[in-house]
Amino acid sequence: MSTVPFQPAEKQYHTFTVVAAGAVTANCLVEQSGAETTVQNCATPDLGIGIAKTSATAGQQVEVYLLGSVVRVLVGAGGATFGNKAVQVGAGAGFTNAPAAAAGATSTPIWGTFLQTGAAGSIVGMLVPGGFNRESA
Repeated sequence: MSTVPFQPAEKQYHTFTVVAAGAVTANCLVEQSGAETTVQNCATPDLGIGIAKTSATAGQQVEVYLLGSVVRVLVGAGGATFGNKAVQVGAGAGFTNAPAAAAGATSTPIWGTFLQTGAAGSIVGMLVPGGFNRESA
């Protein structure tokens, strides 16, 4: 008996098209790079935002499967910077950039990755992951 290769139904995944800032390899993790509309292969331990559907070189368009859902969130005190991890400011106070992890510090829940930059009080897009540990170091 032969096995049938797994064929994911593309309709189940959200995709978006962006420009490759550097080399992008099909079926590999990508990260934002330099601007809100560019990606490149994701370096370890950087935070990836999706999986490239096709390969591309710098300047070419590439379609990316998102790793989660994109939601609109309120930016809290401290602001939001695209590509940064997001932490909750407080109950009903929105989200802000996660602080750098300090040795011996208590870990902080990471709720997503900002896909846009915004000042406190604005609404920006945030990629909310599902199914993996969201805690900072």
